[in-house]
Amino acid sequence: MSKTSVHSNLPKKEKTKAINKAKLETQHIKSHTFSKKAKPIVEEKPDPIDKVHKIAEASARHYGFVPFAGLSVQKEDIVKAKGFKVGAKRVNKDEIIGSLRFENFLEEYVSVTRAYVNKEMSDLVQPPMICHSGPLYGNSHFDKNKEKNKDHIFSMHILGNAKSIADAMIIETSYVILKDHVDKGELLIEINSLGDKDCFTKFAKEYSLYFKKNLGELATPCKHAFKKDLMSTVSCDHDECLAIQDAAPKPISYLTEEYREHFREVLEYIESLNLPYIINHSLIGSGLYAGGTVFQITAFTIKGRQDKKEILAIGERYNSVSKKAWGKKDVPAIGAHLMIEADLARKVPKTIAVEDIKFYFIHLGYDAKLKSLSIMEMLRVAKIPVHQALSRDKITSQIAAAEKLAVPYILILGQKEAIENSVTVRHMNTRVQETIKVQDLIEYLQKLL
Repeated sequence: MSKTSVHSNLPKKEKTKAINKAKLETQHIKSHTFSKKAKPIVEEKPDPIDKVHKIAEASARHYGFVPFAGLSVQKEDIVKAKGFKVGAKRVNKDEIIGSLRFENFLEEYVSVTRAYVNKEMSDLVQPPMICHSGPLYGNSHFDKNKEKNKDHIFSMHILGNAKSIADAMIIETSYVILKDHVDKGELLIEINSLGDKDCFTKFAKEYSLYFKKNLGELATPCKHAFKKDLMSTVSCDHDECLAIQDAAPKPISYLTEEYREHFREVLEYIESLNLPYIINHSLIGSGLYAGGTVFQITAFTIKGRQDKKEILAIGERYNSVSKKAWGKKDVPAIGAHLMIEADLARKVPKTIAVEDIKFYFIHLGYDAKLKSLSIMEMLRVAKIPVHQALSRDKITSQIAAAEKLAVPYILILGQKEAIENSVTVRHMNTRVQETIKVQDLIEYLQKLL
Protein backbone atom coordinates (compact mmCIF):
# COMPACT_ATOMS: atom_id res chain seq x y z
CA MET A 1 0.00 0.00 0.00
CA SER A 2 1.33 3.38 -0.96
CA LYS A 3 1.65 6.23 1.50
CA THR A 4 -1.26 8.09 -0.19
CA SER A 5 -3.69 5.17 -0.71
CA VAL A 6 -5.57 5.96 2.49
CA HIS A 7 -6.69 9.19 0.87
CA SER A 8 -7.67 7.63 -2.51
CA ASN A 9 -11.36 8.30 -2.02
CA LEU A 10 -10.85 11.99 -1.20
CA PRO A 11 -11.16 14.78 -3.74
CA LYS A 12 -7.84 15.80 -5.28
CA LYS A 13 -7.66 19.11 -3.39
CA GLU A 14 -8.47 17.52 -0.04
CA LYS A 15 -6.07 14.67 -0.73
CA THR A 16 -3.23 17.15 -1.33
CA LYS A 17 -3.97 18.90 1.97
CA ALA A 18 -3.99 15.58 3.85
CA ILE A 19 -0.66 14.53 2.33
CA ASN A 20 0.98 17.88 3.20
CA LYS A 21 -0.41 17.71 6.74
CA ALA A 22 0.95 14.18 7.17
CA LYS A 23 4.39 15.33 5.96
CA LEU A 24 4.40 18.24 8.42
CA GLU A 25 3.38 15.98 11.29
CA THR A 26 6.09 13.48 10.36
CA GLN A 27 8.74 16.23 10.24
CA HIS A 28 7.50 17.61 13.58
CA ILE A 29 7.78 14.19 15.24
CA LYS A 30 11.25 13.57 13.82
CA SER A 31 12.58 16.99 14.79
CA HIS A 32 11.38 16.68 18.39
CA THR A 33 11.87 13.00 19.06
CA PHE A 34 14.57 11.53 16.89
CA SER A 35 16.78 14.33 15.64
CA LYS A 36 17.39 15.94 19.05
CA LYS A 37 18.41 13.77 21.98
CA ALA A 38 16.81 14.85 25.22
CA LYS A 39 19.40 16.06 27.73
CA PRO A 40 19.35 14.28 31.08
CA ILE A 41 18.14 16.39 33.96
CA VAL A 42 21.08 17.23 36.22
CA GLU A 43 20.24 18.24 39.74
CA GLU A 44 22.64 20.99 40.67
CA LYS A 45 23.75 21.08 44.28
CA PRO A 46 23.38 24.45 46.00
CA ASP A 47 26.48 26.56 46.56
CA PRO A 48 27.90 25.42 49.92
CA ILE A 49 29.32 28.92 50.51
CA ASP A 50 26.98 31.71 51.57
CA LYS A 51 27.47 35.08 49.86
CA VAL A 52 28.70 36.62 53.12
CA HIS A 53 31.54 34.08 53.17
CA LYS A 54 32.94 34.54 49.66
CA ILE A 55 35.92 36.54 50.95
CA ALA A 56 36.64 33.94 53.63
CA GLU A 57 36.37 31.25 50.95
CA ALA A 58 39.11 32.94 48.89
CA SER A 59 41.53 32.78 51.83
CA ALA A 60 40.57 29.18 52.61
CA ARG A 61 41.10 28.14 48.98
CA HIS A 62 44.65 29.49 49.07
CA TYR A 63 45.51 26.98 51.77
CA GLY A 64 43.87 24.11 49.90
CA PHE A 65 40.31 24.06 51.28
CA VAL A 66 37.60 23.51 48.67
CA PRO A 67 33.83 24.09 49.00
CA PHE A 68 31.95 20.82 49.49
CA ALA A 69 28.21 20.68 48.76
CA GLY A 70 25.59 18.23 49.88
CA LEU A 71 26.34 18.16 53.62
CA SER A 72 23.40 18.21 56.00
CA VAL A 73 22.59 16.82 59.42
CA GLN A 74 20.17 13.94 58.98
CA LYS A 75 18.02 12.21 61.58
CA GLU A 76 20.45 9.31 61.84
CA ASP A 77 23.26 11.78 62.61
CA ILE A 78 21.27 13.27 65.48
CA VAL A 79 20.53 9.79 66.86
CA LYS A 80 24.22 8.85 66.68
CA ALA A 81 25.25 12.12 68.35
CA LYS A 82 22.97 11.44 71.30
CA GLY A 83 25.06 8.37 72.08
CA PHE A 84 28.16 10.47 72.81
CA LYS A 85 29.30 11.77 76.17
CA VAL A 86 30.13 15.44 75.61
CA GLY A 87 32.23 17.82 77.63
CA ALA A 88 31.01 20.04 80.41
CA LYS A 89 29.14 23.28 79.79
CA ARG A 90 30.66 26.49 81.03
CA VAL A 91 29.75 27.71 84.49
CA ASN A 92 30.75 31.37 84.74
CA LYS A 93 29.51 34.54 86.30
CA ASP A 94 29.48 36.24 82.85
CA GLU A 95 28.15 33.45 80.66
CA ILE A 96 29.23 33.83 77.03
CA ILE A 97 26.07 33.75 74.94
CA GLY A 98 26.63 32.69 71.37
CA SER A 99 26.72 29.91 68.82
CA LEU A 100 30.36 28.96 69.16
CA ARG A 101 29.94 26.21 71.72
CA PHE A 102 31.79 22.98 71.10
CA GLU A 103 28.74 20.86 71.91
CA ASN A 104 26.79 22.59 69.09
CA PHE A 105 28.80 20.89 66.33
CA LEU A 106 28.91 17.19 67.25
CA GLU A 107 26.01 16.43 64.90
CA GLU A 108 27.93 18.12 62.08
CA TYR A 109 31.04 16.05 62.83
CA VAL A 110 28.91 12.91 62.61
CA SER A 111 27.54 14.13 59.25
CA VAL A 112 30.97 15.00 57.84
CA THR A 113 32.50 11.65 58.84
CA ARG A 114 29.48 9.85 57.34
CA ALA A 115 30.19 11.55 54.00
CA TYR A 116 33.86 10.60 54.30
CA VAL A 117 33.40 6.89 55.13
CA ASN A 118 30.76 6.63 52.39
CA LYS A 119 33.42 7.82 49.93
CA GLU A 120 31.50 10.94 48.95
CA MET A 121 34.82 12.82 49.06
CA SER A 122 36.76 10.32 46.94
CA ASP A 123 36.89 12.71 43.97
CA LEU A 124 38.67 15.38 46.02
CA VAL A 125 42.42 15.75 46.46
CA GLN A 126 43.39 13.41 49.28
CA PRO A 127 43.40 13.89 52.20
CA PRO A 128 40.29 16.06 51.72
CA MET A 129 40.24 19.63 52.99
CA ILE A 130 36.73 21.06 52.76
CA CYS A 131 34.88 24.23 53.73
CA HIS A 132 31.21 25.22 53.88
CA SER A 133 28.86 27.78 55.35
CA GLY A 134 26.91 26.87 58.42
CA PRO A 135 25.30 25.92 60.55
CA LEU A 136 24.46 22.85 58.46
CA TYR A 137 20.82 22.31 57.65
CA GLY A 138 19.29 19.98 60.24
CA ASN A 139 21.63 20.89 63.11
CA SER A 140 19.25 20.69 66.07
CA HIS A 141 21.18 23.31 68.08
CA PHE A 142 20.26 26.11 65.68
CA ASP A 143 17.16 27.75 64.33
CA LYS A 144 15.66 25.43 61.72
CA ASN A 145 14.62 28.43 59.63
CA LYS A 146 17.97 29.41 58.18
CA GLU A 147 16.64 32.68 56.77
CA LYS A 148 15.92 33.88 60.28
CA ASN A 149 19.17 32.52 61.66
CA LYS A 150 21.60 35.38 62.18
CA ASP A 151 24.56 33.08 62.81
CA HIS A 152 27.05 33.31 59.96
CA ILE A 153 29.33 30.36 60.62
CA PHE A 154 32.13 29.42 58.24
CA SER A 155 33.44 25.89 58.80
CA MET A 156 36.53 24.01 57.65
CA HIS A 157 37.53 20.35 58.02
CA ILE A 158 40.59 18.24 57.26
CA LEU A 159 39.96 14.48 57.19
CA GLY A 160 42.29 11.51 56.95
CA ASN A 161 45.33 13.44 58.18
CA ALA A 162 46.63 12.78 61.70
CA LYS A 163 49.74 14.93 61.35
CA SER A 164 50.46 18.11 63.27
CA ILE A 165 50.62 20.07 59.99
CA ALA A 166 46.84 19.59 59.62
CA ASP A 167 46.25 21.21 63.01
CA ALA A 168 48.58 24.07 62.13
CA MET A 169 46.99 24.65 58.72
CA ILE A 170 43.45 24.90 60.07
CA ILE A 171 44.57 27.17 62.92
CA GLU A 172 46.52 29.47 60.61
CA THR A 173 43.73 29.62 58.04
CA SER A 174 41.21 30.47 60.77
CA TYR A 175 43.48 33.19 62.14
CA VAL A 176 44.15 34.68 58.70
CA ILE A 177 40.45 34.82 57.83
CA LEU A 178 39.57 36.53 61.10
CA LYS A 179 42.51 38.93 60.88
CA ASP A 180 41.60 40.00 57.36
CA HIS A 181 37.84 40.10 57.62
CA VAL A 182 36.84 40.82 61.23
CA ASP A 183 37.55 44.04 63.11
CA LYS A 184 37.22 42.87 66.69
CA GLY A 185 40.44 44.00 68.36
CA GLU A 186 43.60 42.00 69.07
CA LEU A 187 43.31 38.31 68.26
CA LEU A 188 44.72 35.56 70.47
CA ILE A 189 44.96 31.81 69.86
CA GLU A 190 44.16 29.78 72.97
CA ILE A 191 45.21 26.17 72.60
CA ASN A 192 45.36 22.94 74.57
CA SER A 193 45.72 19.20 74.02
CA LEU A 194 43.60 16.46 75.57
CA GLY A 195 45.37 13.43 74.15
CA ASP A 196 43.20 10.38 73.47
CA LYS A 197 40.31 8.98 75.51
CA ASP A 198 42.63 7.24 78.00
CA CYS A 199 44.64 10.43 78.54
CA PHE A 200 41.54 12.50 79.16
CA THR A 201 39.97 9.89 81.44
CA LYS A 202 43.04 9.90 83.68
CA PHE A 203 43.03 13.70 83.80
CA ALA A 204 39.28 13.86 84.54
CA LYS A 205 39.63 11.41 87.42
CA GLU A 206 42.47 13.33 89.10
CA TYR A 207 40.77 16.67 88.44
CA SER A 208 37.48 15.63 90.02
CA LEU A 209 39.28 14.20 93.08
CA TYR A 210 41.13 17.50 93.51
CA PHE A 211 37.93 19.56 93.41
CA LYS A 212 36.09 17.18 95.71
CA LYS A 213 38.72 17.97 98.32
CA ASN A 214 38.14 21.69 97.74
CA LEU A 215 34.37 21.57 97.27
CA GLY A 216 33.72 23.90 100.20
CA GLU A 217 35.71 26.71 98.56
CA LEU A 218 33.74 26.72 95.29
CA ALA A 219 31.17 29.36 94.39
CA THR A 220 27.61 28.28 95.21
CA PRO A 221 26.43 27.71 91.58
CA CYS A 222 29.58 25.68 90.91
CA LYS A 223 28.92 23.40 93.87
CA HIS A 224 25.53 22.46 92.43
CA ALA A 225 26.92 22.07 88.91
CA PHE A 226 29.86 19.98 90.15
CA LYS A 227 27.50 17.43 91.71
CA LYS A 228 25.86 16.89 88.29
CA ASP A 229 29.04 17.05 86.21
CA LEU A 230 32.49 16.59 87.76
CA MET A 231 34.12 18.56 84.91
CA SER A 232 31.84 21.61 85.12
CA THR A 233 34.42 23.80 86.89
CA VAL A 234 37.16 23.44 84.27
CA SER A 235 36.35 26.75 82.55
CA CYS A 236 34.69 28.48 85.50
CA ASP A 237 35.71 32.12 86.07
CA HIS A 238 34.20 32.80 89.50
CA ASP A 239 36.79 34.37 91.77
CA GLU A 240 36.41 31.61 94.35
CA CYS A 241 37.07 28.89 91.78
CA LEU A 242 39.91 30.71 90.05
CA ALA A 243 41.75 30.84 93.38
CA ILE A 244 42.12 27.05 93.49
CA GLN A 245 42.42 26.28 89.77
CA ASP A 246 46.12 27.12 89.47
CA ALA A 247 47.12 24.04 91.44
CA ALA A 248 44.53 21.77 89.76
CA PRO A 249 45.68 18.96 87.43
CA LYS A 250 46.24 19.99 83.77
CA PRO A 251 45.31 17.88 80.70
CA ILE A 252 48.78 18.12 79.12
CA SER A 253 50.30 16.47 82.21
CA TYR A 254 48.55 13.22 81.22
CA LEU A 255 49.54 13.12 77.55
CA THR A 256 51.35 10.10 76.16
CA GLU A 257 54.67 10.68 74.45
CA GLU A 258 52.98 10.49 71.05
CA TYR A 259 50.46 13.22 71.86
CA ARG A 260 53.08 15.29 73.66
CA GLU A 261 55.26 15.28 70.54
CA HIS A 262 52.27 16.09 68.33
CA PHE A 263 51.35 19.08 70.51
CA ARG A 264 54.95 20.28 70.56
CA GLU A 265 55.03 20.29 66.74
CA VAL A 266 51.76 22.22 66.52
CA LEU A 267 53.16 24.89 68.83
CA GLU A 268 56.35 25.05 66.74
CA TYR A 269 54.30 25.74 63.62
CA ILE A 270 52.39 28.51 65.38
CA GLU A 271 55.62 30.05 66.68
CA SER A 272 57.21 29.89 63.21
CA LEU A 273 54.30 32.02 61.96
CA ASN A 274 54.71 34.52 64.80
CA LEU A 275 51.08 34.08 65.76
CA PRO A 276 50.08 35.16 69.28
CA TYR A 277 49.04 32.21 71.45
CA ILE A 278 48.75 30.92 74.99
CA ILE A 279 48.20 27.42 76.38
CA ASN A 280 44.79 27.54 78.03
CA HIS A 281 44.68 24.60 80.46
CA SER A 282 40.94 25.08 81.06
CA LEU A 283 40.08 24.63 77.37
CA ILE A 284 38.74 21.09 77.02
CA GLY A 285 36.38 21.43 74.05
CA SER A 286 33.98 18.52 73.84
CA GLY A 287 35.83 16.30 76.28
CA LEU A 288 35.70 12.57 75.73
CA TYR A 289 34.81 12.43 72.03
CA ALA A 290 37.54 14.89 71.05
CA GLY A 291 41.16 13.80 70.87
CA GLY A 292 44.31 15.87 70.73
CA THR A 293 44.34 19.54 69.80
CA VAL A 294 41.58 21.90 70.87
CA PHE A 295 41.68 25.65 70.28
CA GLN A 296 39.73 28.87 70.18
CA ILE A 297 40.56 32.29 68.77
CA THR A 298 39.44 35.23 70.86
CA ALA A 299 39.40 38.99 70.46
CA PHE A 300 40.06 41.44 73.26
CA THR A 301 38.62 44.92 73.29
CA ILE A 302 38.71 47.43 76.13
CA LYS A 303 35.28 48.43 77.39
CA GLY A 304 35.62 51.11 80.06
CA ARG A 305 38.08 49.77 82.59
CA GLN A 306 37.63 46.12 81.70
CA ASP A 307 38.82 43.92 78.88
CA LYS A 308 36.01 42.28 76.95
CA LYS A 309 36.73 38.84 75.54
CA GLU A 310 34.83 37.51 72.55
CA ILE A 311 35.20 34.04 71.06
CA LEU A 312 35.39 34.26 67.26
CA ALA A 313 36.48 30.72 66.36
CA ILE A 314 36.64 27.27 67.91
CA GLY A 315 38.20 24.06 66.67
CA GLU A 316 39.12 20.59 67.79
CA ARG A 317 40.19 17.16 66.64
CA TYR A 318 37.38 14.63 66.53
CA ASN A 319 39.27 11.47 65.52
CA SER A 320 37.06 9.05 67.45
CA VAL A 321 33.70 10.23 66.05
CA SER A 322 33.79 7.97 62.99
CA LYS A 323 34.38 4.76 64.94
CA LYS A 324 31.75 5.46 67.58
CA ALA A 325 29.12 6.76 65.16
CA TRP A 326 29.60 4.47 62.18
CA GLY A 327 31.46 1.46 63.54
CA LYS A 328 34.44 2.20 61.31
CA LYS A 329 38.03 2.69 62.41
CA ASP A 330 39.07 6.07 63.74
CA VAL A 331 39.29 8.68 61.01
CA PRO A 332 41.76 11.47 61.83
CA ALA A 333 39.75 14.69 61.57
CA ILE A 334 39.94 18.27 62.73
CA GLY A 335 37.34 20.99 62.30
CA ALA A 336 37.04 24.73 62.89
CA HIS A 337 34.06 27.08 63.03
CA LEU A 338 34.32 30.86 62.62
CA MET A 339 31.82 33.65 63.20
CA ILE A 340 31.93 35.86 60.10
CA GLU A 341 29.65 38.88 59.95
CA ALA A 342 28.35 40.14 56.62
CA ASP A 343 30.42 42.78 54.88
CA LEU A 344 28.86 42.90 51.42
CA ALA A 345 30.51 46.23 50.64
CA ARG A 346 33.88 44.53 50.20
CA LYS A 347 34.87 43.30 46.77
CA VAL A 348 35.03 39.53 46.49
CA PRO A 349 38.34 38.28 45.01
CA LYS A 350 37.99 36.58 41.66
CA THR A 351 38.26 32.80 41.87
CA ILE A 352 41.27 31.49 39.96
CA ALA A 353 40.61 28.45 37.82
CA VAL A 354 42.73 25.40 38.65
CA GLU A 355 44.28 25.35 35.18
CA ASP A 356 45.35 29.00 35.55
CA ILE A 357 47.46 28.41 38.67
CA LYS A 358 51.08 28.37 37.58
CA PHE A 359 52.92 27.25 40.72
CA TYR A 360 53.13 24.07 42.80
CA PHE A 361 54.82 24.27 46.18
CA ILE A 362 56.88 21.25 47.26
CA HIS A 363 58.58 20.72 50.63
CA LEU A 364 61.16 18.20 51.82
CA GLY A 365 61.75 17.48 55.50
CA TYR A 366 60.39 18.76 58.80
CA ASP A 367 62.40 22.00 58.86
CA ALA A 368 61.11 22.86 55.39
CA LYS A 369 57.54 22.03 56.37
CA LEU A 370 57.93 24.26 59.42
CA LYS A 371 58.85 27.16 57.17
CA SER A 372 56.36 26.37 54.43
CA LEU A 373 53.32 27.90 56.13
CA SER A 374 54.96 31.31 56.41
CA ILE A 375 55.84 31.18 52.68
CA MET A 376 52.27 30.19 51.85
CA GLU A 377 51.08 33.23 53.77
CA MET A 378 53.54 35.47 51.85
CA LEU A 379 52.06 34.21 48.60
CA ARG A 380 48.51 34.76 49.82
CA VAL A 381 49.18 38.37 50.80
CA ALA A 382 50.79 38.94 47.39
CA LYS A 383 47.72 37.35 45.71
CA ILE A 384 49.82 34.64 44.06
CA PRO A 385 47.77 31.40 43.89
CA VAL A 386 49.66 28.16 44.38
CA HIS A 387 48.97 24.44 44.61
CA GLN A 388 50.43 22.56 47.56
CA ALA A 389 50.41 19.18 49.30
CA LEU A 390 51.78 20.03 52.73
CA SER A 391 50.12 16.95 54.21
CA ARG A 392 52.28 14.70 52.05
CA ASP A 393 55.88 13.85 52.91
CA LYS A 394 57.12 11.87 49.89
CA ILE A 395 58.74 13.92 47.13
CA THR A 396 57.56 11.46 44.46
CA SER A 397 53.87 11.93 45.26
CA GLN A 398 54.27 15.72 45.33
CA ILE A 399 56.06 15.83 41.97
CA ALA A 400 53.50 13.43 40.47
CA ALA A 401 50.70 15.74 41.58
CA ALA A 402 52.49 18.76 40.09
CA GLU A 403 53.00 16.97 36.76
CA LYS A 404 49.35 15.88 36.69
CA LEU A 405 48.29 19.51 37.07
CA ALA A 406 50.78 20.47 34.33
CA VAL A 407 51.99 23.56 36.16
CA PRO A 408 54.83 25.44 34.42
CA TYR A 409 56.77 26.09 37.65
CA ILE A 410 57.56 24.15 40.83
CA LEU A 411 58.69 25.85 44.03
CA ILE A 412 60.95 23.58 46.08
CA LEU A 413 61.75 24.11 49.74
CA GLY A 414 64.12 21.45 51.02
CA GLN A 415 66.43 21.15 54.01
CA LYS A 416 69.17 23.10 52.24
CA GLU A 417 66.78 25.88 51.23
CA ALA A 418 65.29 26.02 54.73
CA ILE A 419 68.76 26.62 56.20
CA GLU A 420 69.71 29.18 53.53
CA ASN A 421 66.29 30.90 53.66
CA SER A 422 65.73 30.36 49.94
CA VAL A 423 63.43 28.58 47.49
CA THR A 424 64.38 26.69 44.33
CA VAL A 425 62.19 27.51 41.33
CA ARG A 426 62.15 24.82 38.63
CA HIS A 427 60.93 25.72 35.12
CA MET A 428 59.18 22.55 34.02
CA ASN A 429 59.49 23.15 30.27
CA THR A 430 63.26 23.72 30.26
CA ARG A 431 64.12 21.96 33.57
CA VAL A 432 66.18 25.02 34.46
CA GLN A 433 66.39 25.67 38.22
CA GLU A 434 67.04 28.95 40.00
CA THR A 435 67.61 29.51 43.70
CA ILE A 436 65.81 32.60 44.97
CA LYS A 437 66.11 34.19 48.40
CA VAL A 438 62.79 34.21 50.27
CA GLN A 439 62.81 38.01 50.53
CA ASP A 440 63.06 38.21 46.71
CA LEU A 441 60.61 35.42 45.93
CA ILE A 442 57.44 37.49 45.46
CA GLU A 443 59.07 39.89 43.00
CA TYR A 444 60.53 36.96 41.06
CA LEU A 445 57.22 35.07 40.83
CA GLN A 446 55.27 38.18 39.81
CA LYS A 447 57.47 38.42 36.71
CA LEU A 448 56.45 34.86 35.78
CA LEU A 449 52.72 35.53 35.98
